[in-house]
Amino acid sequence: MKDMKYFGTDGIRGSYGDAEISEKFFHALGEAVAGYMEDKYGADAFVVVGGDTRASTYSLKRAFVAGLTKGGVKFEDVGVLPTPALAYCVLSKRAKLGAMITASHNPYTDNGIKFFDENARKIEDDIQLDIERRIDALLPSAPDFPASNSGGEISAGDFALGEYAEKMSGIFEPGFLRGIKIAIDMANGATSGVSSKVFASYGADVIESARSPDGKNINDGVGSQYPENMRKLVLDSGADIGFAHDGDGDRVVVCDETGSILEGEEVMGLIAIDAKERGALPSGAIVTTLQSNLGMDEALRESGISVYRSGIGDRLVMREMLARKCGIGGENSGHFIFLEVSPCGDGLAAALSVLSVMARKKEKLSKLRGGIKMYPQLSSALKVVRKTPIDEAPTLSKAMEYSEKLLGKDGRILVRYSGTEKKIRLLVEGKDADKVENCMEILRKAVENDLQ
Repeated sequence: MKDMKYFGTDGIRGSYGDAEISEKFFHALGEAVAGYMEDKYGADAFVVVGGDTRASTYSLKRAFVAGLTKGGVKFEDVGVLPTPALAYCVLSKRAKLGAMITASHNPYTDNGIKFFDENARKIEDDIQLDIERRIDALLPSAPDFPASNSGGEISAGDFALGEYAEKMSGIFEPGFLRGIKIAIDMANGATSGVSSKVFASYGADVIESARSPDGKNINDGVGSQYPENMRKLVLDSGADIGFAHDGDGDRVVVCDETGSILEGEEVMGLIAIDAKERGALPSGAIVTTLQSNLGMDEALRESGISVYRSGIGDRLVMREMLARKCGIGGENSGHFIFLEVSPCGDGLAAALSVLSVMARKKEKLSKLRGGIKMYPQLSSALKVVRKTPIDEAPTLSKAMEYSEKLLGKDGRILVRYSGTEKKIRLLVEGKDADKVENCMEILRKAVENDLQ
């Protein structure tokens, strides 16, 4: 498949004001999407559009829907809502496409857009390439659509607090969270007031944090990127469990009652083992990415569960889940897909899934998590001046070859460029912690020599 010009691993993303995250570009993007929709669906073309709480979302959305209008496609602006709520909105309103304006866990100075097809799944490569081709044809003549200073909706809108919250409040047994105290950090993002409302509807005692978005405080020292805020909230309040969302609510980080933060593999593992015990694990397997810790594979194998691996990004995880007929998948970063609960990656659905295991087994999370033993692992995300093909970076290529030999069959390395930022991501994992540390230092120095 041809490399994407604008789309990364999770939509389009960058700094607001850059060429691709500007009103001019989003107007051309809206018109390009309209052209694709008209060709594919004709008079049935209908798009739902939402966004998160960052300051630039309103202005970019305004430009995008102007492009849709120019292209003659019907749309509905459903306001501020979590990304998984937008995906559910596609199904609820029988839209042919969903567009979510967000930069997820990035700071408020960034923005972007994610697309969902009519089945509430991230759009595939062929659609992205079609849209990119149309953008290139439209962009030269796109108007210099003005940035708007009028602002717009900041807090979660009617659909998020109404239909989506109602749906999530009806998945599990009524009152199953009575007696459980939950600390929740909503990152001043699109889940603000939404996740806490759902937890409370099941009877939980909820302690809220970072639920007052002002356009600039999204992910600002809070949320999934800063889990220490959640950890402090748990310890100060004596909560049984803590959750931290990112800005658009498609991921969640989990903390047990002792203040210890769970790895993503631990979350997937404990839910997979519980599902297997209940006879609710399709194919007896789960899907994760190349980045996930090999310790999870080893632990799940002992429970008779297979692990399949996909490329990076929840879109690729979902693709592999469908191919393997699996009901559970996710990334160690906190993106989880539990098809028993939600048709797409959903931080709130993941949180409810963890809580359901706790409630069913009547155990503290610190005890339940013990089944997954992680291999020593180090990771780094280093800024680069240029994204030179890795096999053309001589020092880095030699460092990778040396590291692979040193770790042997009991370890591995993963080196890849970020799909959303100008960074290279390094991962080293193995049973010997000293070897892991040594290899990471070698790789970091090689990146510094070749790419910085």
